[in-house]
Order: sequence, then structure tokens, then C-alpha cells
Amino acid sequence: MVTGSGSAAAQSADEQAVQNTVNQFFQALAERDRALLASITLPGSLNISTSVSNRGVAEIRIQNYKQLLDNLGGEGPALLERVWNPTILIRRDIATFWAPYDFHVNGVFSHCGIDSFQLIKRQEKWFLTNLSWTVERENCEVSPLGPPAF
Repeated sequence: MVTGSGSAAAQSADEQAVQNTVNQFFQALAERDRALLASITLPGSLNISTSVSNRGVAEIRIQNYKQLLDNLGGEGPALLERVWNPTILIRRDIATFWAPYDFHVNGVFSHCGIDSFQLIKRQEKWFLTNLSWTVERENCEVSPLGPPAF
């Protein structure tokens, strides 16, 4: 779910389309829908998360396109990711989506962070090319969206 600080009418058509692609990504996570995810993500894309281990060591996790799809398939816990106050930057056929988020697993808060997604426009459609995010378990800002509905 994406909630912006401005009205949808204030966004350009491309900004709305970028936001729609990001919304579809979160929908694919929530529904564990590999087909939807594959339809909005370019093969060859990378997914990179950064976090700090329990020992205080910085960690980077990198997944390729196939790993992302494989991890989403089948049964699994209920996932909910929410973002707010997104910043969308577009220049011709490239875009960046940046927003704070919170993440819940089976209805329980897991972590927060920043999403930084890169997109490419091909044949008038926006596709996710690289997804990067921080995984933060402490000092999370309270979401202006309120408690999640499950």
C-alpha cells in the first residue's frame, strides 16, 4: 500500500504509473503471486537489502530475479509492507521510488526501513529493475498510516 503526501491529481501520469507498479509489487508480496511479480519485474533485476546483525555487523543480502520469484512461491507467512510519503523521481525512461516503510509478518511488526526502487519504462509500461531496502529493527518511526488492518 502506498500513501503519498500529495493528491493523486498533483502527480503526473508517469508518477502515477510508477506508484501503480510499486503497489503491484506489494500486492504480489501480500498475495504471494509470482505471476504478478514476474509481470512487473525485469529479468536480470537485483534485490539488495542491508541490515545490522545481532552482533552489530553490517550485512548485505543480494537476491537475483529467480531467487526473488522462488522465495515468493508457495505457502508462507502473511506479508504486509506499507510505505508512506514517497518521493518519485523520473527522467525520461528511468525512475526512482524512495519511501519509508514498515513490514509485518503474520500480523506482527517485523521491521521498518527505507525502500529505494529503480524502474525502467519499456513500451509505455514501468518495470522494476532493482529493489534496495534497509532492514531496521530498532528506532522505527511510527507510521502515519496507523495500525495495519489484517
